[in-house]
Amino acid sequence: MRFHLLSLAHLPQSRTYLSCAFTQKNRKMAKMLTSLGHEVFFYGSEGSDVEEYCNSDKLHFIETHKLEDIRKDYGDGDNRFEIGYDWTNTDFRHDFNSTTKPSTYKFQANAIQHILKNKKEDDFLLLSQGYYYKNVKNTVQLDLNCEFGIGYRGSDPTNYRAFESSYLMNFTYGSEHPKECINGSFYDRVIPNYFDTEDIEFSDKKEDYYLFIGRMIRRKGILTAYKTCEALKKKLIIVGQGAKVIDGNLVDDEPHEFTLPKGYWEYQGFADIEKRKKLMAHAIATFTPTEYLESFGGTHVESMLSGTPVLTTNFGVYPNTFKDGEGGYHCDTLDDFIYYAKEVKKLDPHNVKKQAEKYLMNNVRWQFQKWFDDLYCLYESKKTGKSIGWNRIRKEKPSWRRFIKLTY
Repeated sequence: MRFHLLSLAHLPQSRTYLSCAFTQKNRKMAKMLTSLGHEVFFYGSEGSDVEEYCNSDKLHFIETHKLEDIRKDYGDGDNRFEIGYDWTNTDFRHDFNSTTKPSTYKFQANAIQHILKNKKEDDFLLLSQGYYYKNVKNTVQLDLNCEFGIGYRGSDPTNYRAFESSYLMNFTYGSEHPKECINGSFYDRVIPNYFDTEDIEFSDKKEDYYLFIGRMIRRKGILTAYKTCEALKKKLIIVGQGAKVIDGNLVDDEPHEFTLPKGYWEYQGFADIEKRKKLMAHAIATFTPTEYLESFGGTHVESMLSGTPVLTTNFGVYPNTFKDGEGGYHCDTLDDFIYYAKEVKKLDPHNVKKQAEKYLMNNVRWQFQKWFDDLYCLYESKKTGKSIGWNRIRKEKPSWRRFIKLTY
């Protein structure tokens, strides 16, 4: 199969920007597809590392725009950083919900030009955002338009869609069809986020601290982590973009949703991949007590893969990703968080890791292979007029039947 993968315009698609979950999903998708023998045309900016990462003659990188284009649209003149601003201290800048920037138009125009020149009618178009690339989709006119890794509201129902969680799929259908009795779609799927073992370090030796890692916004649950560790009088290491220490207090950037007074916390700012790996591997537990309905929450899976249990809320995706007493605990109240923050010490790190191994790339790639196989059958039905889509009964046993690991 052949895939045209539209990545993101506001960042180089590289390991450097590990805190952008969608950047990492694009890179990993390309690696999974090429590992299965598929041909991938990857569209992204200068500075992307996908060629080195995939290390495959099946990967064709098409540079759509320059770092200079990104700096012009988003930079503030800070030449210490290739994108023109100190992204290690602030959230990434993009135009998903604002006026489209010139760099995005350039990205789209160059992608369209290349796809029109090289496309075959049975190629797949992979969209890492939905409506954001609708102009490209409408112009290149391919049948197999797939929006993958959906971990956000606002996906395009005219695409075939792969959601990161069953919660988000059902929420989306309900939002699109309020007050209706809704049918499902056989060609939309729930396929979880996926992780590379190279980004994980396992350890069964834990040190005397808890970890909170994520964007410095209140809804990620930082106050829960803080209050728990204050009650326990235990060290809390806080890592992430979007906050600063002022007069000994931890204060988030705009819109100033919280202030943590001096206490048992230690703010370490942005952590690169190596620092992140070690912090996760050696923590007693990782807090991911997200207050909103989390669509996936990749941090808690990375933590479990590191052998470190997690303390989460009990809604959104979390009830479906691990079992209480094995990967960590789901908590309803502050009393729960305090109690289970002590109980997690009894969990076996090796068993914690097993809870999350189904989310490794080598496993999840087979769910994508099944999805694309099923969609191709549907495509053939449309082209031939024969009923070989949903009604097809395979005589052969495809490889994904042997390797697929169900996650929900």
